Amino acid sequence: MADKKSRAFREVEEDHAGIRQHIGELREVLMREVRPEKFSDWRLEFMWQLRDFKNRLLKHFDLEEEGGFMREVLEAAPHTSREVQELKDEHQSLIRRLDEFLAVLKAMEHKDPEKLQTLRIELDDMVSQLRRHENREHILMQKAYYREYGGDD
Repeated sequence: MADKKSRAFREVEEDHAGIRQHIGELREVLMREVRPEKFSDWRLEFMWQLRDFKNRLLKHFDLEEEGGFMREVLEAAPHTSREVQELKDEHQSLIRRLDEFLAVLKAMEHKDPEKLQTLRIELDDMVSQLRRHENREHILMQKAYYREYGGDD
């Protein structure tokens, strides 16, 4: 089955690995202890990293929605249209969460350990949501391929 995967499917799978690496880098920065006098510089740099991550996610979602992945899934398995729409909706939800995360960080003018801890928890929760999302996409790809290449769904 792996050799029958389309370019769109392979690109999505490869990009998932890059996203996971980017998440690891963000988590590492957020877990780093920052002295109060260095907080302003750290915050600005972290905001830029989050914006870069948001842009990466937007491009990834474009790849899935416009680059052929979801179209191919629907062609191979039209009965998955509800699942595809749920994934598209979740793309918007993930971007909104990042925007909220950025807004909280931007409003934090001074180091606030409690808010930073809340941000860590929220980032971990968003990462969990993103992993579940990727897993659902992977399952959807498997369903589509299984059906397209001779399986019964």
